[in-house]
Amino acid sequence: MKDRRFGFVLAIGAFIAGACIVRVAINRPQDYADQVAAAAVMRPAPGFEALDSGSRLVRLGAWLGRHRIIVVFFDGERGADLDPDLLRLRDRFAELQAADVKVVGVSASIPQVNRAAMERAGGDFPFPLVSDFDPQSPEGTLRIHRHWGRLDSVADRPLTGVFLIDRAGQVAYVGPIPKPYDNADRVMEAIAK
Repeated sequence: MKDRRFGFVLAIGAFIAGACIVRVAINRPQDYADQVAAAAVMRPAPGFEALDSGSRLVRLGAWLGRHRIIVVFFDGERGADLDPDLLRLRDRFAELQAADVKVVGVSASIPQVNRAAMERAGGDFPFPLVSDFDPQSPEGTLRIHRHWGRLDSVADRPLTGVFLIDRAGQVAYVGPIPKPYDNADRVMEAIAK
């Protein structure tokens, strides 16, 4: 009697092991990128105004609804001269201008620091680099970063990111915040479509 039960348990065990091996062999990793893209909805882009490297006021609202706009949040501590997305967009600015696309860079650095980074990069950028630094604002500093979801709430540090606003003034959102592109090259691909 023991032999029959032992054989039955071995047979069941072999069946389960075989089923697991088959399941693991045919199971492929899922790519959720399509689901995330489908979940993104278009909403109005958060507007802002801030001082550029020349201490001039730049209003995003002046371009909204009239142009496509690329907004690049970059690491101000590292500098605009070392940001690969800003440098790519600077190199392809003539192409962007021909497509009627505006570009603006945003960092937590003060205008003087952005100006120094531009000098290290060999001169002015053909688009404004604005400072998300306004100690007199009731929201405090980094208000633009907060509205765009570019603030690490744990470390209270600004995050980088590249966004594309369409001609209607809409940007892709996932949940309550705008959804960034992987990099400037992905934005250029989206513009070419």
